[in-house]
Amino acid sequence: MSAKLLSIGACQRTTITRLTTSRQCDIIITRSTADRAPRSPANVNLRSPSFMQSFDASQRPYSSALPIETIKESIKSSVLEEAAKKNSPFWDEKPTPKKAPSFNGINGHHLHHGKGQTVDIEQRLSDVVDVDSPINKHDSLDEWFLDAVSSNRHHAEGALNGLSAGEISPRIPEGVAPLDHQINDPFHLSRPDVHDISATIGRDLVGTDHPVLNSAARYFFNGEDGKGKGKQVRPVMVMLLSRSMIHIDHEPETSSPRVTHILKSQRRLAEITEMIHTASLFHDDVIDDADTRRGQPAAHRAFGNKMAILAGDYLLARASICLARLRNVDVVECMSTVIEHLVRGEVLQIKDNRTGVADMEGYLRKNFYKTASLMANSCKSAALLRGNVSPEVVEAAYRYGKHVGVAFQLIDDALDFEGSAASLGKPALADLNAGLSTAPVLFAAESHGQELIPAMARKFNEHGDVELALRCINEADGVERTKKLAAIHAEQAMDAVVRALEPSPYRDSLVHLACRVVDRSR
Repeated sequence: MSAKLLSIGACQRTTITRLTTSRQCDIIITRSTADRAPRSPANVNLRSPSFMQSFDASQRPYSSALPIETIKESIKSSVLEEAAKKNSPFWDEKPTPKKAPSFNGINGHHLHHGKGQTVDIEQRLSDVVDVDSPINKHDSLDEWFLDAVSSNRHHAEGALNGLSAGEISPRIPEGVAPLDHQINDPFHLSRPDVHDISATIGRDLVGTDHPVLNSAARYFFNGEDGKGKGKQVRPVMVMLLSRSMIHIDHEPETSSPRVTHILKSQRRLAEITEMIHTASLFHDDVIDDADTRRGQPAAHRAFGNKMAILAGDYLLARASICLARLRNVDVVECMSTVIEHLVRGEVLQIKDNRTGVADMEGYLRKNFYKTASLMANSCKSAALLRGNVSPEVVEAAYRYGKHVGVAFQLIDDALDFEGSAASLGKPALADLNAGLSTAPVLFAAESHGQELIPAMARKFNEHGDVELALRCINEADGVERTKKLAAIHAEQAMDAVVRALEPSPYRDSLVHLACRVVDRSR
């Protein structure tokens, strides 16, 4: 139960109490004493047909006291508040009611398999799996390591494991060979697998008969000058991890048709990952009203909002078809979870945009949903497609992607304060000027909250707010602490793969990729 007090006019006060159950949402409206004598509140169920029939537009008790837009705004705020909670039942998977026994098979018929044999498909599936139970383990999202970069420990010598004085660089685990461009450089090793991924997606996977939708869907995949492709970190991660797992059972890489088939499936997974990521960019840029992306006009600037949204939806649809064709139900569930997480992350961002203030843990959770979940579940799916690997390897793949993803977004936050428009592919201070409170701002708010939080709440839209934020961030070492937290997460990713995978140039390249995510300048 939640209540919000709204003042309507100078002499009128209306209290709205929202009672939410699984079946109804009742609103109790109490009129002020300014226009009637006191009496007991009237319970009004706005969804009741009898209520709607009892009053015409001029008789409804809420028509003058409570504008419909106010009701909509109140409901929207309540839904966002509930959906943004960490353990909100809003996202719970609710089991579907069990159906009464009926006909077997599909559409009430038995399916025949071979001569004289009948296969009861419904019974076989129910014997194998409970369709109401998730396959993949839930991540509690409580490993953020914020204590390591707290203001109390920030200036303590040697407080951060693996970080030398004056430098923000992750520690390389023992047993990993030094970076060598010809041997274990992640982008050099993955080039044969990923160099033409954008071209393959644009040519083979997203074709449509509609010319404008076709051009929009291929917008980030067909750049002849290299613009629009992005860094392709996600496909690189998937393919490096895929090849590093070949060595688990010491099977020669090119001698087995099975290995060839697995690598082909994992390559398709890398393409699916890039398609989902690109679809999210189409939608994000419309929501954020961005001007540029990857050094060129954002898709909605080139094609309009409606076509950009449709292009993003189309990419998700094509990715779903390709995903189903992998014929691996574990992978289908794993990657489908990513799409739910993208929505959850956007809901959290919308809530933060409305209030202007977020807590650090909530911010990192939002970043997981919007960025790290795709990396984590793509890496996990690569391990699932490999098959014949231990649960420890699957978990290590997930942890690698998760922590690299968290580090990746934190460095993005830091670069927004340090980079230039040319290096970032978007204007510098874009997040701050858009009213977004990213990690450096949230770190600064811990010690400068009295003056910074009001500016955050109004989204830095008053004169001097941006300058105030920059001063507070500088005094609180907000950018440096953001980089240090990124380095800690990169170390977690490195440790995960080093402990779980056999030594190889591909395993070592994963370590150097995590390091490069932190050390990058764009």
